[in-house]
Amino acid sequence: MIVDPLSRQALYSIEAEMAVLGCMLQSPKAVDEVLAVLNEDDFYRPAHAIIFRAIRQLNSNHREIDHLTVRVELQERGLLTEVGGQSYLFDIELQAPAISNAKYYADIVIDMATLRRLDVAAKNIQGHVINPDIETVDDKVERSEQEIFEVGRRRLGKQFAHVSSLAKEFFVDVDKIVESGKPLFGLPTGFIDLDRITTGFYPGDFVIIGARPAMGKTSLVLDFALNVAQGVRREGKKGTIAIFSLEMSSIQLTRRMVSMVSGISMGVLKSDKGLSEKQYLGLADACESLYSMPIYIDDASDVTPMEMRGKCRRLKAEHGLDLVIIDYLQLMRGSKKTENRVQEISEIARACKSMAKELEIPVIALSQLSRAVENRDDKRPQLSDIRESGSIEAEADMVMLLYRDSYYKAKEEHKPEIESYDEVQEAEVIIAKHRNGPVGKVMLGFQPAFARYRNLDRSSSYSNNEE
Repeated sequence: MIVDPLSRQALYSIEAEMAVLGCMLQSPKAVDEVLAVLNEDDFYRPAHAIIFRAIRQLNSNHREIDHLTVRVELQERGLLTEVGGQSYLFDIELQAPAISNAKYYADIVIDMATLRRLDVAAKNIQGHVINPDIETVDDKVERSEQEIFEVGRRRLGKQFAHVSSLAKEFFVDVDKIVESGKPLFGLPTGFIDLDRITTGFYPGDFVIIGARPAMGKTSLVLDFALNVAQGVRREGKKGTIAIFSLEMSSIQLTRRMVSMVSGISMGVLKSDKGLSEKQYLGLADACESLYSMPIYIDDASDVTPMEMRGKCRRLKAEHGLDLVIIDYLQLMRGSKKTENRVQEISEIARACKSMAKELEIPVIALSQLSRAVENRDDKRPQLSDIRESGSIEAEADMVMLLYRDSYYKAKEEHKPEIESYDEVQEAEVIIAKHRNGPVGKVMLGFQPAFARYRNLDRSSSYSNNEE
């Protein structure tokens, strides 16, 4: 079929380009979403590429982005008149129908840019076909393929890496081990026996911690956060821990961390007796300790993986990022609306793993277990007990399941779980999946009065089974 060149579809969308830039001028979230997928050469109109470059520069300098800051940036570079002046920036802001659709507008811009590149490739291929200097048909085919491959490469992004370069990168780690005399180790959890079997958390790891309510899964990850934060502070390096709390408020989490650090139950704040001087000083010291810890808490109750990734990307750019904790996975909202919850959880789990790889950090997500646990005589959890377990388990590099026998015994005997403030209960951390190491069981001490975990005082408190 012969297509009339005059009837061809326009290979650009000025409206979409203006909408993308308008969203970026009004929303930090839109800036992160768009910068993750667009480059300045994706824009058809040169003025739009210049404005995009100015926004990207402001973002890399950690400066606020709005109409005024972009205008000043363009003025300082002598480019404001070239893009159409202040009035055109106002026009762009008005061309953002819905800020929440920034990614959709960006996709349109990318599609148009890809079509333009295909159009250029097609013209180049036509030139190769009739070029007498290219003697053989095989050469013409090869050059034509290269044109198409280049378009695909720019659209797909990251390419294959040859194993030789990866082997060289690996051997750098081997040399470091030989020079330092220390084994390869990830981010320490702070628990001796747990570190012994897991060797810590590694960049790109997606870790699931599953448990029934009241087992202490939030306490365990807060212990992880405090231990990692103390290590970052002690070493004086740049780095942070990000906690996304979808269930508890940030102040509730802070109260729990103060109790964990001070060894003082938050029950004293509700007692008619008031605080003793020792308790007051203990809480003050714990708060002072938390002041210097690089822990950031986001307690937004309705967050998508894309929003979470954008927040983490900004945090890493500004302060560094060592660890992300999500409490908990099933409370997250998928980026796409769907009536199939299993499919939505699958998308969320996949996005969390993708975020871990992109930002090169461990991501730990808590997960509720199904009620099937309560109906068994042996209430130790299994992989199949994780809600929507198939999709979550498939993405996870490691799955830890928590069990405390004392909790169930107290329920059966109708006794209070906390009988004394000095009580230390045994808690099992069942490593049910470990993609890069052995599975097994680790025993930790749990202090219910302060909702915190501790190392048990014995030399060997874990067993493992090689996969």
